[in-house]
Amino acid sequence: MKRELCHSLILVWLPLASSWALGDEAHNFLRNPGFEQTEAGQVAAWQVAGSWQGSLQAAASEGAARGGRRCAELSAVTDRGKAWGRMFQLVHPSEVTARRFRFSVWAKGQGECLLGLIQYRPPQPGQLHYAYAWQESPTPLTDAWQELSFELQVLDPRVHSFGTAIEVRGEGGRVLLDDAALVRLEPSGVALRITPPLAMVAPGAETCLEISAEDQGRPLSRGQLRLFLRGPEDAVTCQDVPLAAEGTTRYPWPVPVEASTGVHRLIALHVESGAVAEAYVDVAEQEVIDAFERAAAKVKIGPLPARLLFLGDSLTDFQRGYNYVDKLAFWLQRGGGKVTVRNAGVGGDFITRVLDRLNHESSAYRPAMYEGLFEPSPTHVFIFLGHNDSKVSSTSDYTAQAVPPDKYEADYRTVLGKLRAATNARIVLLSASSSVFEICRANADKATAANRPHSLFGKPEELERYNAITQRMAAEAGVAYLDVYEPTRTHPDKRSLFDPNDGVHLTNAGHRLIALRILEFLAGE
Repeated sequence: MKRELCHSLILVWLPLASSWALGDEAHNFLRNPGFEQTEAGQVAAWQVAGSWQGSLQAAASEGAARGGRRCAELSAVTDRGKAWGRMFQLVHPSEVTARRFRFSVWAKGQGECLLGLIQYRPPQPGQLHYAYAWQESPTPLTDAWQELSFELQVLDPRVHSFGTAIEVRGEGGRVLLDDAALVRLEPSGVALRITPPLAMVAPGAETCLEISAEDQGRPLSRGQLRLFLRGPEDAVTCQDVPLAAEGTTRYPWPVPVEASTGVHRLIALHVESGAVAEAYVDVAEQEVIDAFERAAAKVKIGPLPARLLFLGDSLTDFQRGYNYVDKLAFWLQRGGGKVTVRNAGVGGDFITRVLDRLNHESSAYRPAMYEGLFEPSPTHVFIFLGHNDSKVSSTSDYTAQAVPPDKYEADYRTVLGKLRAATNARIVLLSASSSVFEICRANADKATAANRPHSLFGKPEELERYNAITQRMAAEAGVAYLDVYEPTRTHPDKRSLFDPNDGVHLTNAGHRLIALRILEFLAGE
């Protein structure tokens, strides 16, 4: 087994039955990709760096653009006998390590055009914090539009962002550019999976992960795995591990006694295909692990197979892979029990959005999150809402809630009726968690000073008002109510539970608390 820091970036060839497809729902990471937007007469979001040559401007003459009203025009400038021009945009994709990207743009004009990506790393003394990767050769330009594209796979775990670079070369070089895109690609056909996707252990313990690969549904037994291990402080090491002949590689992940507590991340790359999978290890103090183990030992969830469904807002949707739903799943599945979990949380949700999605309203926000929601039918449904419903607007002098209390109750009762009609599930309503209101208030004050309309989150009296409604509804409807407000409000280190930037979203410690509360609730049934 080879352990080292990885500092390479390579293109991967595919001798397998896989091909590349657009990933991340074909999300384009570029801003102003069609060059339609301008600022002070300049192309917005794109620039020519101060040390570069070239002239960049918006072209809006009739017939100039491939689509829309405008395109970009990049012209070469001659200096010291060399004629060239270069433009770029700084981009921060959500995930970079081990991912493959495709940068493309439509171009026509005179001269030659070349695409590249600048990979940025954290600054280090005596080292460049960036590296260029270019197409092997430039493309001769003509009067006809042609699509230029460049693909790469990032194997340097230090890279955190890109500069998408376009260069025109040649005396009199001039290129019109339109419809640029930077997208993440996913291999279709080859799938990589890590089991368990999350584990919780104490320092000094070891967890064993199984990394399995399939090609067109058949076990894949050839190739190399490259493992990127990232700790809470972002220190990264790499290991090269051969893929086991049977297609499943057992990887022991020992956690040193001196390991930092918090979330450690493993990214596994099947080098030959480009398939990627992730897993997490939440390293917690021994007393935290002991509390989870005590609760998990008492859980006798049934009927089996048990299928848990979670509905909620960003407190359920964010930090997927290691949030409270994932932690709970680990403890319920650790003993090999037949328990599955579906996280259908949607960031920004309030009860009316949940109802719209259940009603299949055409205007529903992110309707795909509820596709096949009751297939198979859940045995347990947990609903964790309240912060978005109870937020108050600055335009009402902080008196009008996003969802008025009467409507909150009416819509919630309708949701409960729909869940009961569609399933025989045990329904559990969670209270809204508390907040660090001083942070919420300070953010609102900043928005007020900037004369921006805004919402005030986490107001204690509003949270308590909505929690009281939820608790009363639960009692009247004969469903369970689980209080997470008081445990978060009275926690001795309350600030450790909440994001210091907004005072509402949960930290890893906050997710642990919610997961343990639900586990203890299940243990008491």
